[in-house]
Amino acid sequence: MHTQPNIPQRSFLGYVERFGALQKTGATLAMHRRKWGKAARAKELVQEDTLNTLTLEQADELYRCLPVSQRGRPVFLSNPLQEIRECLWFLLYEQIMYEIRVYEFLDEMGGYRLKGGDQSLAAAMLCTKDPDLYGPISSHTAKGLKLLGMYPTFDKNESQAGRFQKVQETLYYLFRLVGLNDLRDTDDFLEALARDMLKPI
Repeated sequence: MHTQPNIPQRSFLGYVERFGALQKTGATLAMHRRKWGKAARAKELVQEDTLNTLTLEQADELYRCLPVSQRGRPVFLSNPLQEIRECLWFLLYEQIMYEIRVYEFLDEMGGYRLKGGDQSLAAAMLCTKDPDLYGPISSHTAKGLKLLGMYPTFDKNESQAGRFQKVQETLYYLFRLVGLNDLRDTDDFLEALARDMLKPI
C-alpha cells in the first residue's frame, strides 16, 4: 500500500499549485536544465547497440550527462570497460524481473556490481532510459519525500535493492498523484520542495 502525503491536503495541494506556477514563469528552468540539459545525449548513449560497444570516452560522457554528483565519476571510470558495458546492459536490458536486475547491480557480490554503482547511478540510468517509470534518487529526493511524510520505512537489514524499489514505488505514486509529465518533473518538484522554493508567498 502506498503512503499518502502525511501533511494536510491543503498544504500538499498548495505545493503542487506553487510548483506549477514556478514552471509557468520559468523559475524552475535553470534547475531543470542543470539536471536534464544533456538527457537526450544520455539516452543516445544508453541505446542497446551503443552500450554494447561503449568506449571509455563515451562512458565518461555518459556519466557527465547524468543527474548525479560528478564526484563519483573517477571511481566509475576505474571499472574495466567491458564490465561497465555488461553491468549497465544487464541493468537496462536483461530480460528478467526488474527487482532481480537491481539486486544484482546493487547488492549481489559477484553479480553485476560496479565500483561506484550506487542507488543514485542505478536510478539515473533507469530514468534516462524510461523516465515514465523511474525517477532519480538523491538527497533532495529523500528530503522532499520526508517533508511530504512519504519517505518509505525500511527494515533494519533491508537490501539496497529493496530500499531502491520502495523509493521508486513512492516516486511513481507521487508522479501519478501530482499529474506531472514524467518522473523528471517529479524530481524537480521534490527538489523545489527541498530547497524551500514552494513556501507560501
